[in-house]
Amino acid sequence: MATDKTPLCPFCQAPLTRADARFCSSCGRALSPSPTHNPTTILAAGGAFLQISESGNERHVLLGSRPLTIGRAADNDIVLQSRFVSGRHARIEPSGQGHRIVDVGSRNGLLFAGQRVSERELADGDILRIGDPATGNFVSLMYHNPMLTTTAAEQAVPQQFPLDPNDPEITIGRVGCDIILNNPQVSRFHAQIDRTPGGVVLRDMGSTNGTFVNGQRVTAPVMLKPGDVIQIGAFKLVYNVTRLDRYDQQGALRIDARNLSRVVMRNGVRRIILNDVSLSIAPREFVAIVGGSGTGKSTLMKALCGYAPADQGHVLVNGDDFYRNFAAYRTVLGYVPQDDILHRQLPVQRALEYSARLRLPADTSDQEVATRIERVLDDVEMTPHRDKPIEALSGGQRKRVSIGAELLADPSLFFLDEPTSGLDPGLEKKMMYTLRRLADSGRTVVLVTHATANITQCDHVIFMAGNGRMVFFGPPAEALRFFQITSGDFADIYTKIEGIAAPDHPVVRRDLKAEYDMWCAAHPQADGPPTLAELWEMRYRQSSLYQRYVVERLASAPSGPQVQNPTVKQAPQRVSAWRQFGLLTRRYFDLMRQDRRNVLILLLQAPIIALLLVLVVRSDALTGTQAQDLIQRSEAKKVLFMLATVSVWFGIINAAREITKEQAIYRRERLVNLRIGPYLFSKVTILSGLIVVQTIVLLAIVLLKVGFPGDTGILLPPLIETFITLVLSSGAGMALGLAISAASATPDRAISLVPFALIPQILFAGLIFAIEGLATPLSWLTISRWAMDALGASLDINRLCNLPNTDDQGSIPPGCSPGFLEIEAAFSHDPAHLIGRWLALGTDAVVCLLIAAWILRRRDRMV
Repeated sequence: MATDKTPLCPFCQAPLTRADARFCSSCGRALSPSPTHNPTTILAAGGAFLQISESGNERHVLLGSRPLTIGRAADNDIVLQSRFVSGRHARIEPSGQGHRIVDVGSRNGLLFAGQRVSERELADGDILRIGDPATGNFVSLMYHNPMLTTTAAEQAVPQQFPLDPNDPEITIGRVGCDIILNNPQVSRFHAQIDRTPGGVVLRDMGSTNGTFVNGQRVTAPVMLKPGDVIQIGAFKLVYNVTRLDRYDQQGALRIDARNLSRVVMRNGVRRIILNDVSLSIAPREFVAIVGGSGTGKSTLMKALCGYAPADQGHVLVNGDDFYRNFAAYRTVLGYVPQDDILHRQLPVQRALEYSARLRLPADTSDQEVATRIERVLDDVEMTPHRDKPIEALSGGQRKRVSIGAELLADPSLFFLDEPTSGLDPGLEKKMMYTLRRLADSGRTVVLVTHATANITQCDHVIFMAGNGRMVFFGPPAEALRFFQITSGDFADIYTKIEGIAAPDHPVVRRDLKAEYDMWCAAHPQADGPPTLAELWEMRYRQSSLYQRYVVERLASAPSGPQVQNPTVKQAPQRVSAWRQFGLLTRRYFDLMRQDRRNVLILLLQAPIIALLLVLVVRSDALTGTQAQDLIQRSEAKKVLFMLATVSVWFGIINAAREITKEQAIYRRERLVNLRIGPYLFSKVTILSGLIVVQTIVLLAIVLLKVGFPGDTGILLPPLIETFITLVLSSGAGMALGLAISAASATPDRAISLVPFALIPQILFAGLIFAIEGLATPLSWLTISRWAMDALGASLDINRLCNLPNTDDQGSIPPGCSPGFLEIEAAFSHDPAHLIGRWLALGTDAVVCLLIAAWILRRRDRMV
């Protein structure tokens, strides 16, 4: 516990002249009945005391046998200075061996576990806060009472469910079951234990988020053995033959990281971005990871949350190997990346509804979803903005909505990457206040931030420095003392931990001389001096702080059962593909409706291009009614070429941005339970509808001038066959666009790749240049080539005159002279030929979609 060297008056916070002073020289108040406010003396006395943190100052008040009043008024027994504290705020009074705290009608009340309480029987370690939502400030009151201290074993006492040997089955679920597990991630009827002649069998009853036995997902009935650990969401059930012991881990998850390291290769150079980091984070703690750019902050956080595991080392969650058991803990993990994880075009309420439907079990009722949304909106203080589009919100409000989306599943582990980035100081403080409340309400919260103005609201702070080194982990106040910062400004730490530790460096001379000498003795052949980060890391690891906050914490065993030696390979999430497809398709359609400007631009492409086309094309280009012109077929091929390439253009440009523009959302949902197949086919479904509209408009306008032959169809009327060919061409282009989008890091890069996809459609279509030699196999990969063939076959352009040809073949159409007819095999008026071209277009589409799916799956391993 952090202590002040100088004792303070509990009423006016002025320094006292000595630790055993009976009166304050500043305010004149008597300091009895508390004999002292020196923390060392209080701890030695062994009595109950209140640890008060206010405005960065900390003091300790011994609690005796009479009630004490708390408030801002000067005549209270414990005077608080903050303006948001009421004049008469609370009273703390004896209750048995402990104490009770009572709100006496204050304006801002008392917060316990993130919720307002009017009265509470205090337990050792309880933390209450008096907060001001308007400014994000608060006062913390921590109760200590050695008489009430419970051991870890006592805290981990499970709830026991006897197993009746005559009961053939025991149901487990969220509602209406024999064993109730009240958590949004648990299905109504989640699992069942059956007694069979061969023994006791556990079955998963088709739950959304799965049942795990000893870290392995249950995909078939599993025979239970004594000591087996059944894991469902945040709950563990230990099978002990005659009973099940239930351990509720909600709000009780600790993280132990041991020797985490990660190495990457950049431009052929091996670079360490995380360097042997060990730490331990207790349940309900709020921890900030701070440091300069490129120091490994996000790398450490992603390693801790399993988003990008470390190359070496282990992360344990309540003693379980987190990486090996990631599938079992996936549902209790909340992760908010730097980018927004909700679509900005949607209103807050609808965005959260879609997130809830994707993340919560399929049997969650509409009322339960509505209740969860109400709860999270209240938690992040966004209820008044529920009907606003997310894009109309401020940066801080958008981040709150993203946090709300993660809270829908009630995670016990919560990670945030730069949640305060870009916010003004006031919004940053309020965001930190919100996160402090979330931690108090039962979540282990870890965030990455550059800002240090409000990290005093955290329980612990991690300072990272060059090459992924952890140079400090502990309470914020201890950080100032460790780095010998007298200004009280945490930003001053940055200047002390970055740079090269030259022997004449001021920081080396003043703070790190002993460490520098030790480093030089250990590295006599070194090419250059160490970094300041190396020396601060050495100093921290040799300090008592490292022993207290890292070594001793890691040495203490977590409470509750642990999964021993789980298998590395985990079964995939069993989420209904059809249900996800339906949800994603509805959401994508909703997004298209909300983004009217973009849809209008896409829809206007067809009429504008069609109008330009009719300006230059002849009305008889496809019918050959004026056969005196000996280049009828050439004119027809130009029209077909334009129709084919424009259709491919529609498909590519419609889809090229659709995946890359929502990368952050996709990655987050993929980490939960998103399946690639439903995701891609939701895009295909809605974009196909757009393609059909574009094709109808294109053909309708072209038909206003250009006549179509009425009797040349092979399987269907020629106009219908032309429509099918153009839709298939656009569909193949759309699939190619989705592959481009999946491969692109940004929407701008995707658009810059579009010309590389369109130019081959022009070169290898067979109109401008003859396709021969090496160009022939390349043309087989070109969508426009197959589209041209199919269109020419349907309209039978072989019947039209062509340029002179000495080899006369077939009959001569009316109006054509002998020697001017050439039958081109590419346009054979034959059913097999047409169907083959349609199949080729469909194959192109399927191949491109498979490539897009492969790229997306590959990205799962490249986070």
